[in-house]
Order: sequence, then structure tokens, then C-alpha cells
Amino acid sequence: MSENKDRTKPEKHIEKPARMPVRGRLKQRFEKKKESIEKKLTPKKLKLLVTVVNKNKAEFYADFLQSFEINMQLLTRGEGTANSETRHMLGLEDSERAVIFSLVREERADAAMDALEEKFRTVRGGKGIAYTVPLSSVVGVAIYSFLSNNRMKREEKK
Repeated sequence: MSENKDRTKPEKHIEKPARMPVRGRLKQRFEKKKESIEKKLTPKKLKLLVTVVNKNKAEFYADFLQSFEINMQLLTRGEGTANSETRHMLGLEDSERAVIFSLVREERADAAMDALEEKFRTVRGGKGIAYTVPLSSVVGVAIYSFLSNNRMKREEKK
């Protein structure tokens, strides 16, 4: 019997992970909350999206672009520079175009460009060109909020 007692397995000492002090946990929560608030309040960069399409497709593309949270668009008339002989040789009927100027948030610009590229390939008579120009500044908080589609929730006062 004494031999069996000697063969018993030695007890393993399992260390519990040290708990972070309350102050450290509070600091971690505060930092996460601070990052979340900063992310919400950090100004979103804007880009000017310029789209040139056939005049008869302008409304279609303007409506399509609104799905990318674009609050302001300006549609203007444009005209190609090629003479009538060159247009006829290339199979182009008219030179009237529409130019759509749209302000879009930077993080939505790539998605809008990809979607436009797809539409240019698939829509009959819907060829066009599009490019973006980064904006360096916008004057006025209210104007910026509108252009960036940054709607703040207002609490009703009772």
C-alpha cells in the first residue's frame, strides 16, 4: 500500500489569469467609447463626382446616383467638340451631353464609380465617363452636414 501512495500523481498548480484592476477596465471602456465618438464626429471627406452621359440618360443616372447617399446634384448641358463629319464616321448621332456634378462621401465614391462603370457597360445607349475630384474644404458646418449626408439626431425639448 505504501507503494501506491508514492505513485500518486503530483498535484498541478493552475494559475488563474490575473484580473485587470477596476481602474484599468474603466480606462479600457473609456478608450473604446472615446474612439466610437471620435469616429462619429470626425469629418468625412468629400469628393466631387463628375459624370458625362447622353442627354436622354441624364435623369436615369441622376436617380441612380442618389442611392449612394448623394444629397446634392447639379445637371448641366454639355456638348461634344467633334465636328459632324467625325461624329458621323464614328457612328455618333448627336453631340449633346449632360454633365452631372455630384458631391459624395469619400468612402462611397469607389462604390459609385464601380456601379457607374457597370451601368456604362450594360445600359443600352448609356455610355459615359465619370471621374472624381477630392475636395479640400467646405465652409460652414450646416452646409458640410448637408453635403456629407451627416444627419444628427435631435432630441426634442419638452
